[in-house]
This record gives sequence, C-alpha cells and structure tokens, in this order.
Amino acid sequence: MHKISGVFSKADFERLICSRRIKTLKGFKEDHLNPASLDITTTGEVFRINRLLQPSQLENETVRSLLSKMEADQVHVGSVMEVGATYLAKASIDINFPPGMYGYLNAKSSCGRNFLFVRSLADGIHEFDSVDRRNHGYTGELWLVIQPLAFPVILSDKECYNQLRVFDADTRFSKTDLEQLLCERDILYRRNQEPYKQGELSLFTNDGSVLCTLDALPKKHVGYKAKSTNVPIDLTKRKSLNPHDFFDPVIAESFGEGKYDGFVHVEAGHHYLLATNEMLKISVDYTAELTALDPRLGFFFTHFAGFFDPGFFGTGTLEVFAPHNTFLRHKQPLARFVFEKMKNKAPSYADNGNYSGQIETQLPKQFADW
Repeated sequence: MHKISGVFSKADFERLICSRRIKTLKGFKEDHLNPASLDITTTGEVFRINRLLQPSQLENETVRSLLSKMEADQVHVGSVMEVGATYLAKASIDINFPPGMYGYLNAKSSCGRNFLFVRSLADGIHEFDSVDRRNHGYTGELWLVIQPLAFPVILSDKECYNQLRVFDADTRFSKTDLEQLLCERDILYRRNQEPYKQGELSLFTNDGSVLCTLDALPKKHVGYKAKSTNVPIDLTKRKSLNPHDFFDPVIAESFGEGKYDGFVHVEAGHHYLLATNEMLKISVDYTAELTALDPRLGFFFTHFAGFFDPGFFGTGTLEVFAPHNTFLRHKQPLARFVFEKMKNKAPSYADNGNYSGQIETQLPKQFADW
C-alpha cells in the first residue's frame, strides 16, 4: 500500500502523544490539539536572560546547559514581562521523533497581534523554530523564547504562545501542484468573496506559492498602530481590554486622485497591525504558511505569526515593523502564502478558530471591538 505523507493532522498528533513521541508536561491540555498543529504553553519554569544563545549543533548542546551562560534569573507566573527584555520558558512538551519525522513551529496569532515575539529553541539545533533532525531523529527538550516588542505582558501558563507542526515528508506545493489545485477549487478571494481565477493576476508565482498584497485604500481605516504604554496585557482576557489604551487607528493616506493611490506610512521603530488585500480559503486537505519575501523587495518585517490551519477563510494579518521610515502602497506585495499537503484530512479550523472569517484588520482576541 502506498504510504501517504505530509503534514500531520489532529488524529496523528493524538497517536504521537499516546506513543510518547510527544511527551506532554505540566500545562498541556487536550484542547491544545488543533486540526494540523499542537498549541504550546509553558510549564511555569521561566527565566529572564541577559543574552540569548543558540545551542551548538556540533557540540550537541542542550538549551538547559546554556542557562548559566545566558545569565538566567528565574521569574514566576504572574510577573510582568518587560518590553525589550528576553525570557526563556520551558515548553509544555518534549520531543522524541524517530528518523524521518520532523517539526517546525510558529508563534500563535494572538501573540503576533500583541507584538509578542515568540520563537522556540530545541536541544542541539542551532535554528529557531525547528525540530528538524530528520536523518537521525530527535530526542530532547523544547523551550520558548519570548520577547515583548511593544507592550508589557503578564506571564501566564494558561495561554499558548507557540504551535508545533509535524511532517514525515516535504509536501510543499510545486507550481504544478498549485495549478492543479486551482483547476479544482478557488483558494484566493477578493474581499467581496469573489474568487480570483488562475492567471487572472500576477499573484501566482513560479514556485507554488501565492503573493499577498496590502490593503491600503485611500482614507480607509486599514489597521492599528501600537501605542507606547506601561500597562501590561493580560493574555487570559477575552474581548475585554480597551483597545484605545493600546492602539491608534491607521488611516491610509493618498498621494494622488487615483482610486488605488493609497499608502501607509510605517514610522521607523513602530509596530503596525495591517491586513492582506486578499482572502485565503484553506481546504481540509492542505495547510498554508505566511512567509517573508526576498529582502530585495523591501527591508521590513511583515509577520510574527503565520500559520493557517485547514478550514481557515479570511484575510491574513500583517504585523509590520521597519527600522526606517517606510511607505507601503495599496496592493504592494508583502509576503507569500506557501501551501503544504496534509497527511490526512483534518477537522476544520472554522469550527473553533478565533480569526477565521476576518476581513478587516482584527485586533487580538483579548480586546473589545474598536
């Protein structure tokens, strides 16, 4: 029988947990299982560090062995994580993958929208957000690197910061895969929910990915700019924080009379929530990830999170930052959607997702409506 490979589904994750390929620790809950990913919180073992060091793959260093070199001081759940500081938190899972199995991680969407920069470190792997030792297998601990960029944040062991995706083969779409999919179904939509057809726009690339562009129609409220504040965000809140205490509205400006002559002025060092002009529809047999463009197309950062579970339908959120004043135009390409085939069909994210169905830029789930 032909073995089907690809992105692991919720049922696959359940088998990995039962077989102890994923060892669940303090903080793990059953509802951390998603259609094609596993949410990760912290066990409560958290340190503030003065220097962030990545483990040497040549020396097979563990993250824990580097704590003294990082000048780690333990902090407690409920304390405030300060802007500009770096925290290292033990993840709520450990990993025991055989050869041929590997994983990657993405920050949770709500962390990205709160400009909480979350990455992961694994023992003996020098890359962030990677548990990829597919040739040899991987056994070791997983840690979260947490860096508040715009707002202070209350450290919680009840909120998830990161999510793990697991694979047994590289099933990213080729150009042929994408063309075949587009013959069968629509994946990219206008905001009036009218689909883009294959070849209609230049959004479809030659490598199996799809470009996404910025929504910045002139004089339109297109997003939010983070304010400077000392008030910490409680990540466990839902639809209750006052957004006016943390954000200013962003109205797209215009440099001409044309309908599409809109732009957003991204001020150096500030953080912005914006949205893609296109809506993305993900079926239950594949997933998508938002990835960066070639830096030759612009020197700016467009997202801190970027994974879309099967069943998602909506615009993508862009968490934008630039080190210098930058002007982003309406329909300017800012990132790419990369697609990957599922190992098995997955449950639909639309049944319980916080952001599926979004069209305009949506604030984090902790905030009341604007």
